[in-house]
Amino acid sequence: MIKINNLTKHYQAAQGKVEAINGLNLEVNDGEIFGMIGPSGAGKSTLIRMLNLLEKPTSGSITINGTDLTALSSQNLRAARQKIGMIFQHFNLLSSRTVLENVAFPLEIAGVRKKKRLKKAADLIELVGLADRIDHYPSQLSGGQKQRVGIARALANEPDLLLSDEATSSLDPESTRAILELLARIREKMNLTIILITHEMGVIKDICDRVAVLEAGKIIETGSVIELFSRPKQSLTKKFISSVIDFNIPSRVAKYMKAEKRGELIRVSFVGEKSHDPYISHLVKHYSVDANILYGNIDEIQGVPFGTLILGLEGELDKIEESTAYLKSQGLAVEVLDNV
Repeated sequence: MIKINNLTKHYQAAQGKVEAINGLNLEVNDGEIFGMIGPSGAGKSTLIRMLNLLEKPTSGSITINGTDLTALSSQNLRAARQKIGMIFQHFNLLSSRTVLENVAFPLEIAGVRKKKRLKKAADLIELVGLADRIDHYPSQLSGGQKQRVGIARALANEPDLLLSDEATSSLDPESTRAILELLARIREKMNLTIILITHEMGVIKDICDRVAVLEAGKIIETGSVIELFSRPKQSLTKKFISSVIDFNIPSRVAKYMKAEKRGELIRVSFVGEKSHDPYISHLVKHYSVDANILYGNIDEIQGVPFGTLILGLEGELDKIEESTAYLKSQGLAVEVLDNV
C-alpha cells in the first residue's frame, strides 16, 4: 500500500513562493490502477515525481509497503527506487541505443551481467509486443512503439509500483487504446500497482479503478471511477467528465424549461444493473406524476452500464417530492436541475 501523509512542495520563484502541493493526503491500494487528473498547474507532475523522490517534498511523508521514502539514506533510496518504474510522456529513450539496449539499460546500471540482462530485456520486449523491432533504433519507431519500449524499460527491475507520467498524451487515439490495454494486461500478469496521471478523462474511464481530482495542489475529490462518473460533486470533476459523457442540458431541453412553468426538472443517473430496472414506470403508476423523458444517454465504464436521464416531472408538489425520494431510496443519483 502507498500512503501519502500531509505532503507539501513549495518553490521559491521570482514572484514569490509557489505552493505546488498543499497538505495532500492519499492512500493507494496494492494492485490497483489509480488515476490522478487535473488541469495544467494542478501539481500532477510534481506529485508523481515526488513518489520516487525525484522531487523532494518540503514536508510530509511517502510510505510504500511500510517504508517511508522520505526517511531513507541516499543509498537505501537508490535501492528503493529500483522497485519503482516510471513511464515518461516523451519516452526518454537513448537515441544511440537499440530497443534491446534501451530496455537493458536499467539492468546495466544495476550491475546485472550482460548475458542475463539482454535475455531479460528480450523477454520484456516480447511482452510488450515488439520482438520484431528488437534491433531497431528509436528513430525507426512510431510513437506508440517508443512508449512500449519505455514500458518494457520501466519493468526491467521488476518493480512493485509503476508510475505513468502522461504516458499517452503524445499518442494518437488508436495508440492510446493499445497502450492502455497493455498496461491493464501487465497489471494482471505482474500484480503491479500503477499510478497514472493524465489530463484526459477518457484515459481514467478506460483503465482506472479509482481516481483523485487535483486542483491547486490539493485533492478536491476522490473515489471509484464509477462513483465519480455517477455522482460528481465538484464543478471541475463535472467539467472533466463532460469531455467524455455530456452532462450539459441540451438546448431543446433548456427551451422546454423556459416554456413550461410547472413541475420539476431532474437528472437521474443509473449504474450497473439498475439501468435495466423499470423505475420510471413505477414512478408513474405509484406516485401519480407524469414523467416526460427529455433527454437520455447510455454509456459503459469498464464494462459497467452507466446512463443518465433528464426527466420533467409534473403533478402535485408533494407527489413529486415523494417520487424523487423513491428514486433516491433505490440508490439512484438524483439532481434537481431547475425548479419552475
